[in-house]
Amino acid sequence: MAIYFVRHGESLANEQNLFAGRQNTPLTELGVRQARQAGDRVAALGLRFDEVHVSPLDRAKHTARIIADALGGDLPFVESDALVERDFGVFTAQNKSLVKKSVGFRAYTEYFHSSTGCPPGGESWHALHDRVRQYYEQVLLPRSRAGRNVLVVAHKYVVEMFAVVVAGLAEEDYHDLKVPNARPVSEKDLRRIAGHAAKTSAVHDFGEIVEIRLPVLVAGGAAAGAGAQLALRVPVPPAVFTTALVALLGVSTFFGMLRLHSGVFRGFGASIRTALPLTCLRAGAGLALAWAFAGTPASALGVFLLLPPALLTPALSLLWGGDYFTSVRQTVTATLVLPVVVLAAVWFPHRLPGLGAAVTGYFAVLAGAMVLPAVAAQVLRRHSPIRAGQLSTNWNWVGGAALVPLAAVATFALTPATGLRAGDLLTAAVIVGATLLALRTIAVVYLRKRALPAGEARDLFITQCTPNIFLWFAFSGLLGTGAAVLAPVAAFGFFAAMPVDEFVFVRRYRRRLRAAMGVRAPQLQGIR
Repeated sequence: MAIYFVRHGESLANEQNLFAGRQNTPLTELGVRQARQAGDRVAALGLRFDEVHVSPLDRAKHTARIIADALGGDLPFVESDALVERDFGVFTAQNKSLVKKSVGFRAYTEYFHSSTGCPPGGESWHALHDRVRQYYEQVLLPRSRAGRNVLVVAHKYVVEMFAVVVAGLAEEDYHDLKVPNARPVSEKDLRRIAGHAAKTSAVHDFGEIVEIRLPVLVAGGAAAGAGAQLALRVPVPPAVFTTALVALLGVSTFFGMLRLHSGVFRGFGASIRTALPLTCLRAGAGLALAWAFAGTPASALGVFLLLPPALLTPALSLLWGGDYFTSVRQTVTATLVLPVVVLAAVWFPHRLPGLGAAVTGYFAVLAGAMVLPAVAAQVLRRHSPIRAGQLSTNWNWVGGAALVPLAAVATFALTPATGLRAGDLLTAAVIVGATLLALRTIAVVYLRKRALPAGEARDLFITQCTPNIFLWFAFSGLLGTGAAVLAPVAAFGFFAAMPVDEFVFVRRYRRRLRAAMGVRAPQLQGIR
């Protein structure tokens, strides 16, 4: 008879980009709906299961209960430690992206996706494979041959080992199978997934490399765009620039917002209060500069200081070990409120000509790059939660990769086709560099005086130091000739600051990780 396998629904650790391993972590709102959809899919098959085999961890048991309720029967549960998730050792509860960036692609692949690998202090691939194989051969197969239909609810690496065993895959041919949350799969499906692993592994490996190297790739894209414009001298029409900007930002936002749910705004008041002093300080300085120095680079700089956080800050939070929820709350709230302050800055008291066109471009970026992608992501989450989870977990790197051409387009379009004079370029570089450094210095000083959880502190730094420069571009034409020089330099500085920030974050994290690995696994000190 049939054996079906289900990886649990999305957990809080999945949502926050953490290795859960054998720690308990609850299902998210999306995870619950994924489990319900899994139950509906199983029911549509017309199968009547005789028993459910489940991991002892809560996220698996919760998923199994939801599926069992959807099937309408009082199914007997068989709970087994053989189905518990792999022990990730020192990496347990750690941010996945920071781990990847700290150990590098090769070491990460060896630890997690190699038949010879073992996370420091954790469970080896062979130990995991052996316990799963024994359970399949000694428990599941006998029940299936006795005419019983069995449902197995477990975890990513456990279901992947079942695929390896069922398909008879050679150890050296194993790759990360990217099994999605809550999708019911039969033994036949597992054979198909294992058979396609070699074809899809190159794409998944590429995604891992993009995630690890993303800030450097983005800065490289910015440099390439500016260099191409200086070589080709091709002006870009504003409408083309805005369209390309919105499209690429929309892709990035869509993948970021796939993780967003209404519950993320619970407690947003505390998040906003934490950021309010810094936001008010920036707003006051920005308004003073914009009003006192109209038509000068100082006015453009003032508007720059008034900007809300960039829409990519939640993605940076996930990459750099932030809380994520805090980043989303601060970004969305500031994006709704600060545009009013920006409009006041550019309208009062100067009443600049062409403001209507600039405002149209401003809100086109907001609507096309935030509102529409967010709505599309929420619609997908609601109507196809399993598909939404698969895209969010396995293809989130596509949203990050969109930032590379975005950086190239921005600097290509903003660099004057007539070129830049060395003196103007140097002046702009000093202004932009000093502004970015000042933002970071003020944020660091502020955080040292606050006892915030590490994730919230990281998010506050990211949101305060990564302004939405794309909205600023919409007004650069109104802010005097100085803005024409500031805009390309600010764009490049914005993108170049990402690898610098990441270098600091990863270096600090690597020291902590190296110390932990020294305690748990002194023989594995090859971490970069």
